[in-house]
Amino acid sequence: MAALTGYFGGKNSMSSWIYSKIPKDIKNYCEVFSGSFAIYFNEDFSQCEKIIYNDANRWQANFISCCKDYKKMLQEINNSFEPNGFLFCDKTEISDIKKYYRDLYTDTKNPSKSVYYDDNNFNIPDYKNSVIYSFMITSAFNACHARGAGFSGFSKSNKLKLTTLINKLNKEEYQNKLDKITNIENLDFADLVSKYDSSDTYFYLDPPYKYTNGSGTHDQDYGSKSIFGDSSHERLAKILQKTKSRWSLSYYFFPELEDWYPKDKYIWISKEFHRSSASFSNNKKMGIELLIMNYNPETGEKI
Repeated sequence: MAALTGYFGGKNSMSSWIYSKIPKDIKNYCEVFSGSFAIYFNEDFSQCEKIIYNDANRWQANFISCCKDYKKMLQEINNSFEPNGFLFCDKTEISDIKKYYRDLYTDTKNPSKSVYYDDNNFNIPDYKNSVIYSFMITSAFNACHARGAGFSGFSKSNKLKLTTLINKLNKEEYQNKLDKITNIENLDFADLVSKYDSSDTYFYLDPPYKYTNGSGTHDQDYGSKSIFGDSSHERLAKILQKTKSRWSLSYYFFPELEDWYPKDKYIWISKEFHRSSASFSNNKKMGIELLIMNYNPETGEKI
């Protein structure tokens, strides 16, 4: 079982390794930078009383909120294919259909033609905006349309990739997962940690990775350099030092990490993985994922 959609930097391929280090006695599970919520969708958190989703991206948080009411979301998607709907296409030839949706994708990304990137002043849930976002994220190469990624909206069988989301929302296993999400937030990480920090809560954190020129990491890939720079990484470290919660934190290595999370105070483990992004050259296909924890993963006891 994978996440509902792709998301650049998502942890579908790493979920089992990360999950194996999470204590099984937790009552509340929260992904601070949830994105596609890949760890949650891939793994078993049935013992938890609260499942907390958060993302500072209002469009993404709205998408998950709308998908939680999957019956209404499916109806909204279906309606969007009707005449006058956002996704309506009256073409019959597959080449014309592909061109139509490619142009729709390009136009929706264009700030001069669309309010898509500038309009964050909508209430959650907003199903109209969620349909637009669903089309965009399922059509973007590497699910990262914010970087200017090209259109990749059709499968090899010439089906619009949005149909994969539709199929998932119709499956009982995904519906059960969505039903069990208790809280959906659109908060800055500091506000979220402050709100839910307790000895019963477990935080998994996968922040936009720090930019280090020439290393293949990462703010340039996440589109995050302007919104999650050095000061945000340091602010996050200072907040985590004071939590009552147990937490684990995913990163790639950069020198400041050893100052912010000293190895004599935190547990560091790592795993080699294969980069799937075509943006990496052949000699950078392998990467090292770090997992930093404030507890002993063998015993679950906080350090």
